Amino acid sequence: MTSTNTGQVPQAPGVGDILKDIQAEVSNLIKDEVELAKSELVPSARNGGIGAGLFGGALYFVLNALILLFIAGSLAIWKWLDVPIAVGFVIMAGVLIVVAVILGLIGLVAVKKVKGPERAIVQGQRTADSVKAAIARGNAAATAPKIEGSVGQPQIAAPAKRS
Repeated sequence: MTSTNTGQVPQAPGVGDILKDIQAEVSNLIKDEVELAKSELVPSARNGGIGAGLFGGALYFVLNALILLFIAGSLAIWKWLDVPIAVGFVIMAGVLIVVAVILGLIGLVAVKKVKGPERAIVQGQRTADSVKAAIARGNAAATAPKIEGSVGQPQIAAPAKRS
């Protein structure tokens, strides 16, 4: 019987190879996470789209009903105040413009209060800087001509003798 073992110890992968493996694993992990998110979000997005379409249809009919109510209000002003019909529509238009201006000013005040996600942006920048620094350290270690230090067996303390 001949042995296929030549007594050689397999060579350990280099730091560059390890970094490439880590990069490939992180890439695969990110791709898998994106696929998982897609599989969860597609049905939700479909339902959300259908719901948004139905709300849009409802809004269309509500707006048509409001137009009819505004016309009825204009006719009521014409009848109650005994003015020309055009004056009734002008009065109704004036009321609607006043309401629109009030709502617009309230909306403007609310929009001016909106702030960006400042803490999230700062944290995201810190994370990106940390990742860049780690990649730079890894690349520097991978391209270094010599790795400093040594790897040895850990020292195991002998058990104390009892007297």
